[in-house]
Amino acid sequence: MIHSIYVVDDDTSIVNVLNNLIDEHYPKAFAGMATTGNEAIEKIIKLTPDIVLLDYLLPDKDGIEVIKEIQRVYSPVIIMISEVSDKNMIARAYNHNIEFFINKPINVVEVMAVIDKAKKYLMMENTIDYFREAFTNLNYLSTFESRKKPPNQHEQIKRLYGKLGIIGENGCEDLINALMWVINLNGSKYTLSDMYKSLVENPEDKSQLYAVEQRIRRTITKSFNIMASLGIEDYMNPVFESYSAQIFDFNELRKQMNYLKGRSNEQGKINIRKFIESSMVLLNYVNK
Repeated sequence: MIHSIYVVDDDTSIVNVLNNLIDEHYPKAFAGMATTGNEAIEKIIKLTPDIVLLDYLLPDKDGIEVIKEIQRVYSPVIIMISEVSDKNMIARAYNHNIEFFINKPINVVEVMAVIDKAKKYLMMENTIDYFREAFTNLNYLSTFESRKKPPNQHEQIKRLYGKLGIIGENGCEDLINALMWVINLNGSKYTLSDMYKSLVENPEDKSQLYAVEQRIRRTITKSFNIMASLGIEDYMNPVFESYSAQIFDFNELRKQMNYLKGRSNEQGKINIRKFIESSMVLLNYVNK
């Protein structure tokens, strides 16, 4: 699987070295670059790369400040780049779930070794997440079967999203609340903007709206990638057979499968409205 990599460093010579290294050893993985903290925050939140190589000392913010802003939306694997060996800096980094470090001056062998470790970590986490959700779903099933009362709306949605592998994702509860909000409209027209406003404390705060949109987008993208991976591994997988064409645009899903297999440079695209409304169909909450 291709894991996207983003580079942040104010030294353009280092950025160029890392860019060339990534292009040579990890084709199609380079997602972009930034030379300041503010630029990095904006672009990383927009692109949601899997791995971020981040310089600790930037001209406008230090690396920890950048990480705090990004982690409000999602949590990529961070590889900290620094010539600073201060123990307090390293402790601060560990407190923000940073376990991978590259020292300056840049050593190509070291960079490749650390990136490979980060990729293995991501693969392990994805596998653990998938099986965790599978077992969670089994627990839901056994719990529901033992109850005399039918599951409520919230539980039914969680059951569905357990099958899609996204229970426990940072934006899953936002997604559940969004779906419940749409269901309760009883067929009335709505915009995604209205939906996002219903999910935040202050609908006039654009940063809150952007954050909730990105959490939902990231969560749906996670399910999209899980579904594409299932299709690559086993086209007859029961989850893939049952949900792939119903919850996603199958043409876009096939694009993502080809992208993950390295056969195409074009990634598939998710459609948030389709995901929400397809969820309603699967849950039989469509208003006639």
